[in-house]
Amino acid sequence: MSARARVEDAVLLWNNGRLEGAFLNALIAVAATARRRYPDRKDRDAFVGFLTDAMSVRLSVEYRGECQPVEYIFYKWLRCELVHEGAIPVDIEFMQEDGLSVRAGGSPEYVLKLSLGWFHHLIGAVAHAPENAIEFAARKEHPS
Repeated sequence: MSARARVEDAVLLWNNGRLEGAFLNALIAVAATARRRYPDRKDRDAFVGFLTDAMSVRLSVEYRGECQPVEYIFYKWLRCELVHEGAIPVDIEFMQEDGLSVRAGGSPEYVLKLSLGWFHHLIGAVAHAPENAIEFAARKEHPS
């Protein structure tokens, strides 16, 4: 299992404007790292737990009528949808912002908007995870 290879693939896709593929590879790297950190947890619990560890604040947002932790949204509505359906839901969009922001759009769109800064957060969490230290030791700089 190579989280570093997934991060490198994600950055390559990102740099070529392939955002969904970049996010998918970043989310796979998160899942692999989460499995290393929490080998006895179920996939969702490990994934959400790893992302929760990577955040200094708890952030929840309304999506499809329910207030959900952002970590769960990344698991259920990005990772699972990309893996099982091949695309993100039509009511999730990326915003051209670098920071970590989320907008829960109301009427008439009802679209959840995620800043592109989340991509950098995901790969940064993987690259700096102690579980991946050996893989990322050869390259000291941040992979993105």
